[in-house]
Amino acid sequence: MGLVQNQIEGAGVSSISMTVQPHITGSIGSPRAVYIRFPAGNQLGEAGKPIQQRTILTDVLEAARYIQTPGTILELPYRWRRFPVQEEPVYPGTSVGPRHPQVEAMGESLDNLVRTAQEYKVYLEERLSQEKASASSIHGLAGTLQSHIDRVARLIEILDTDALDQLREITNPIATLELRASGKFV
Repeated sequence: MGLVQNQIEGAGVSSISMTVQPHITGSIGSPRAVYIRFPAGNQLGEAGKPIQQRTILTDVLEAARYIQTPGTILELPYRWRRFPVQEEPVYPGTSVGPRHPQVEAMGESLDNLVRTAQEYKVYLEERLSQEKASASSIHGLAGTLQSHIDRVARLIEILDTDALDQLREITNPIATLELRASGKFV
């Protein structure tokens, strides 16, 4: 895409591309690009979710106005499986990207772990509030509860960022090759 972009830009027309592999896009020298932490073949969002897709596409086009320095790759704030707007698919279609049932199961497991950790954090926060309001509090318990709340918050952060990114990085190189082999990826 970057090579095509360079030709278009050489003719005086601004362009922007989307990437899930910024290291490749950067090495080609794309004039301007937007990086989204989604699996290969799903840069525009999850299948059947037009609000998500419209938001992503709008942000990409907006980025084209703001990127001034050649070679800039801007990262969008969206993450696969963590889009800020919850939306039920409007049709029962699936992604046209490669399907890896094991990776999908790991993604669902991460989702469940995050939900469970969030529930536990709420429990600990409620318990801390009770402890602080208690006339007969246990010495050191409030500090220990706060320490555990902080640790659970960090666990949630790791699961929701680093672990999710690692899962995406596990599948992206394989998915990219599968898309190329099928002729769906240029």
